[in-house]
Amino acid sequence: MEDCIFCKIINKEIKAATVYEDKHTYAFLDIRPASEKGGHTLVMPKKHYELITDIPDEEIKHLSLTLKKISSALLKFSQGLNILQNNKKIAGQYIKHIHFHLIPRFENDNITIEKWKANEYKNGEIEKIQNKIKLLF
Repeated sequence: MEDCIFCKIINKEIKAATVYEDKHTYAFLDIRPASEKGGHTLVMPKKHYELITDIPDEEIKHLSLTLKKISSALLKFSQGLNILQNNKKIAGQYIKHIHFHLIPRFENDNITIEKWKANEYKNGEIEKIQNKIKLLF
């Protein structure tokens, strides 16, 4: 997609600190890392897909293997790791090219991953939601 910043990075039109690249996937350091210690890496398919549901099964297999490979390296670099992926703007996706944030974690790093208030289902509500979702497959 010609106006996608990530496609431009993948096509080497914009410089990035690449940490891994293969035929199907691309990974580079986020220019605004969550941690002061760095290592925050973005991993994505080279082909342009907006949402996780858009990726063909074969492509997501390649992406999963790259996520595992980069995660392994980052877990040696850090004390822990968050893997985040957002779909649609309301969920925090601001660039419409699917990507995963791999965020190395360190003791006292002051990173706050989105927290939510836990809710409880009302009597019988969990079964209604369960059945509603099952019907969508």
